[in-house]
Amino acid sequence: MIACLIGNVLHVFVKILSLRKDHKIANLEFSFLGYLKNDWLALLFDVIASFVIVYLVDEWLSFNEFIIGKIKTMFVFIGYTGSHVILQLMSVAKKKFRLAVDYKTNISDRETGTLDKPTPTNGN
Repeated sequence: MIACLIGNVLHVFVKILSLRKDHKIANLEFSFLGYLKNDWLALLFDVIASFVIVYLVDEWLSFNEFIIGKIKTMFVFIGYTGSHVILQLMSVAKKKFRLAVDYKTNISDRETGTLDKPTPTNGN
């Protein structure tokens, strides 16, 4: 269970760093507490899913303790990837960030007269 939670925490840490960087680039404020407030349900679901996976592995593989010990060392990866999937599906913070960026770019596009034209992203 601890290995799975380490994977969860590692992914959340990477996610927070990414969101922080995105907010800085977009000139938006980032708040760690705001992130927790927005994504608390996804984070809770992430931890519950980790408990379920650990329980199920014990149930499925109870016939061989050696195999269980080896599989549980992979739970850091399982926790990380599971956390990624859950937060991709349930994250509110990233959706709010995208809405804020969309709001700011719409203002800019109206000012420059490019509201109906996509902004090139390849540096041209």
